[in-house]
Amino acid sequence: MLSERQNEILNILKEREFVIVQDLAEELFVSEITIRRDLKDLEEKNKIVRIRGGAKLVDDDPLYLNQRYDIHSQINLEEKKAIGQLAASMVLHGETIIIDSGSTTVQMARALYGKRGITAVVTAVNIAEELENREGITTILSGGTYRARTACLSNPFFDTMFQMIYANKVFLGVTEFNFESGFSVNDFLEYGNKKEILKSGKEIYFLADSSKLNKKDGKASIRLCELRKEYHIITDSGIQPEVKDRLEDMCRLHIAKLEEN
Repeated sequence: MLSERQNEILNILKEREFVIVQDLAEELFVSEITIRRDLKDLEEKNKIVRIRGGAKLVDDDPLYLNQRYDIHSQINLEEKKAIGQLAASMVLHGETIIIDSGSTTVQMARALYGKRGITAVVTAVNIAEELENREGITTILSGGTYRARTACLSNPFFDTMFQMIYANKVFLGVTEFNFESGFSVNDFLEYGNKKEILKSGKEIYFLADSSKLNKKDGKASIRLCELRKEYHIITDSGIQPEVKDRLEDMCRLHIAKLEEN
């Protein structure tokens, strides 16, 4: 939920092409540090994009949204690659799997080689492209309306489709996890997709780099589900020791080792 001041910032931006931090601080009678914190929060909620010294509203142009996805996918890239490789290694010959959208799950798709008789149901165009013509893998794309911001597809018949599928393994991406509220996401449409996917697999794997674990800032506002003993989490070796210890007691934790430079 946005604060009253953050909504004021958005209203100001609707009237101007862009704003600068100093002007916002003066207009709203707060410090520049407070404004920068608000802008960071608004950017993480995909409301604005920060530019040098200020901010502007998010552009709905698909090319721009694709660029934002590309930028996001580069954050903690080595960790995401390691997680993706470990996740791919857990897929067995002959299995049916579901791969959710996300910058970490796409790394899993890139690492998915050498498997035979795999049926992969995917909800994101970029993941389908990664698996195109991959030997040993039959790819089924869920279909729907393309959303450039996350490369996923939104389908009003999503629930009907996934009622017919019960996969051996489901691989999901999330925005964050903390011990109080469980797994959370930022997008209502993706929330609906993930909820249906959760019902459609024997084993559930959450792919999350260590920076997303035990986050307490509440940037992801939509609660997806609680952690269960039978769920798997695949993360990287940057996980904090106290978080690792707690998760090992609460679920099936898998840690991908980062390659040493």
